[in-house]
Amino acid sequence: MTTRPHAESERPLHEPLQIFNVDAEVTRLREEKAWQEGRRNAITLRKGEGLNVVLLVMKEGDRLDEHSAPGPITLSVHEGRIRFSGADADVEAEAGTVLACDAGVRHSVEALGDAVCLLNVATGSERWGLG
Repeated sequence: MTTRPHAESERPLHEPLQIFNVDAEVTRLREEKAWQEGRRNAITLRKGEGLNVVLLVMKEGDRLDEHSAPGPITLSVHEGRIRFSGADADVEAEAGTVLACDAGVRHSVEALGDAVCLLNVATGSERWGLG
């Protein structure tokens, strides 16, 4: 899985205000070789100033093995269905669902069908006096 801005894109990973067309980004990800060859694909839309945003497209059966994030996360399902396993729970989530998880919680994600998810990872909350 890749998590980067597209090579052909001049888009920076951080600006004071950023606007993303999720549908256009999903289309672009699905046109790339990784997706065409049957693998999940992702792009980092924003990275910096306390927030990382990653758009992820997954094929049915794709799995992100158990891991943890350095900050609290939200995972919003935009298309399809996923199984989120963490904090001693297994949650099946469909489009329109947002999951939130504390920093350091071990979790995994499995696509129960082709799925599109938007991941937000908060980082550096101490800098903003939020921690």
